[in-house]
Amino acid sequence: MTEKYKAINWNKIENRLDYSAWSRLNDFIWEPERVPVSNDKQEFDKLDASVKETFLKAFAALTLLSTVQVKTGNEAVKKDAATPQEYSVFTALTYLEAIANKGYGYVVGTLASPLHVNDYFDWAENNSALQAIIQKYLDIYENGTRWQKKIALSFMEMSIYHTGFYAPLFIFGNGELSRSTEIVKLAIRTTSFNAMYPGVKFRLEKDNLPEDEQKKIEPWLNNFVKEMTDIMDAFIKDFYKEVGWSEDALNYFHYTISKNFMNLGYPTPYPDDIMHSLSDVIQDGVIKSANFEDFFYYSNRNALTRLDNE
Repeated sequence: MTEKYKAINWNKIENRLDYSAWSRLNDFIWEPERVPVSNDKQEFDKLDASVKETFLKAFAALTLLSTVQVKTGNEAVKKDAATPQEYSVFTALTYLEAIANKGYGYVVGTLASPLHVNDYFDWAENNSALQAIIQKYLDIYENGTRWQKKIALSFMEMSIYHTGFYAPLFIFGNGELSRSTEIVKLAIRTTSFNAMYPGVKFRLEKDNLPEDEQKKIEPWLNNFVKEMTDIMDAFIKDFYKEVGWSEDALNYFHYTISKNFMNLGYPTPYPDDIMHSLSDVIQDGVIKSANFEDFFYYSNRNALTRLDNE
């Protein structure tokens, strides 16, 4: 007998987490063109050539990486949704991801020379490290288990994106390009949530897995993170070398990795005081660009992070 097709019934909610998540999504809707990035143009043109190149390439890299999430990431995860409402939440998150994706490209299109806009996207598409991490992600999204997909998605959103976010946050920490950084601030609210939600869902679902399956998770997680950091550490060292930001960018990336281990409920791989190893400039950029407590854990009256303790 053919299985009955069922409605997504929000009057019959299986998991309150999904309701809380949905209730927050309207907070994240924004339109990139309403941010006056063009007002940064005069200030941008005065920056050193190497800083300008790094800045624009960072946004081009973000555009490429977020394209993976728009086209494949959230779609792959929602196919394994545990509840009908979870499917709806990931559908909405795909739209929010698309807004951020448009925003990254908007910065490049606004600040780059019109004759060279596409050169930055060509650079990103031809970067071997970015292509390597994308291929790794596509394999997991196509062939991974439900929990592997959620883990991978959360690291893209909470860690890998921040290899690109670092450049505008650092520049903003020096008091420059505030409108362009507003794009990042708005995007981070979405990307942080798009890491938190699958992270909390992963923690709730993990305990219901067979014991032999649970034992596979931490070794897989550690191996995945090692392979991911090997690729992205090399990318960061090369990408930020010319402007002299490599060491600080690495520390910042490792800080975000530890944040996501916490999000997933595992011990952090880096020292607890790694935050203190970050430069004052990047700390200023982070603190100024968002309420620090909310930088990764944005909250409103529908607090997501409380629900896993209820």
